[in-house]
Amino acid sequence: MEEKTYLTVTALNKYIERKFLLDPYLNEIYIKGEISNFKLHNNNNIYFSIKDENTRINAVWFGAKTKDFEDGDTVLIKSKINYYFPRGEHNLLVVDMKKDKIGELYKKFLELKEKLEKEGLFLPQYKKQIPSFSQNIAVVTAKTGAAIQDITRTIQRRFPIAKINIYSTLVQGENSVQDIVKNIKLADDGSNDVIILGRGGGSIEDLWSFNTEEVIRAIFNCRTPIVTGIGHETDTTLADFVSDRRASTPTAAAELVTPNIEDIKNRIKFNFQKLNSILNNTIQTYKSRIVNSENNPYFKNYSKIYIEYRKSLEILEKDLNKTLHQLIKDKKNTLTNSSDKFISYDMLGRFKENFTNEINRLEANSPLNIMKKGYSVTFMNNKKLTTVKEATIGDKVTVQLIDGSLECDVNNISDKGVK
Repeated sequence: MEEKTYLTVTALNKYIERKFLLDPYLNEIYIKGEISNFKLHNNNNIYFSIKDENTRINAVWFGAKTKDFEDGDTVLIKSKINYYFPRGEHNLLVVDMKKDKIGELYKKFLELKEKLEKEGLFLPQYKKQIPSFSQNIAVVTAKTGAAIQDITRTIQRRFPIAKINIYSTLVQGENSVQDIVKNIKLADDGSNDVIILGRGGGSIEDLWSFNTEEVIRAIFNCRTPIVTGIGHETDTTLADFVSDRRASTPTAAAELVTPNIEDIKNRIKFNFQKLNSILNNTIQTYKSRIVNSENNPYFKNYSKIYIEYRKSLEILEKDLNKTLHQLIKDKKNTLTNSSDKFISYDMLGRFKENFTNEINRLEANSPLNIMKKGYSVTFMNNKKLTTVKEATIGDKVTVQLIDGSLECDVNNISDKGVK
């Protein structure tokens, strides 16, 4: 059996160290990761770990140029592998390090998106309808560059009768946020049917003005429908979430707000032909009716038919006059006979006698005549009393006599009636 050769620990570490030193890929390494276990020493040395979702490695930056870091920062590191021979350990020796600006911006993007979502700024019920035929189209973008050219060229090709109102705007860099907000408000003066907010493609830093809270709220508060066409198809900004419609590019935004005039022409042509066909069919139908009417025997002999009808009408008129005269004569005779009978009958005397008898009967039963004989009527609370059961001791009652009334208190009640 072959005898094994055993290395010393020093020999192994020397071998590993040599491997690290000879590997050209380990002499200049660019790493992106997240800081953890961050420690700053008084000598400006920084010690930390750099990690991703699977693993980590220790790192050190001697004499750090900047110390503005903390746990959780995503950083971009220029480094090389450092092998510490006495311990047999390796770590990253940082040459330069900076925060991953894109990562920081994306973090801000997510935080603001969450905040505005909670406020409801992205809800569909706030989205305004984009007009089908916009006569005045506002374009809020830079006055130079591909975006404005793509938008104007597309509108002029698709719907040349529309008026394009350009609001020259800073779309990135210093003062761009204030300029975008200002021009959105200017375009929202009631003179435009729709607003295109656009710009060409770029990095997240280039598009960042469209991820700011000021711009988002200006879009949300705009009364005129807004279509965003910002960047390329894969670019998405918070402005796209709050706008009434999002287009993938500036060209797509121009297409979205305009109809194709060729489609309109074709539809008009189709409708014109359809209307012509309907009119021609209607005219032919009426022509056929006229021809049929001319061949109808009734219309051909209308003079003869009219004369016969006129004769029949004259005969009926004579018979009617004769019948009416006879009817009037009979009614007059009946009325005369009835009048004579009424006059000959002494109805007036009979009615007079009956009337006198009724007057005497009413006088006999008049409450006033009865009260003259010493009778009275008792009231309580404007209600006539008919029995002692309706009153109690202490009640106030009014006794009505023929010449006035008495206000009385009930002191005693007897249930003995009149016999």
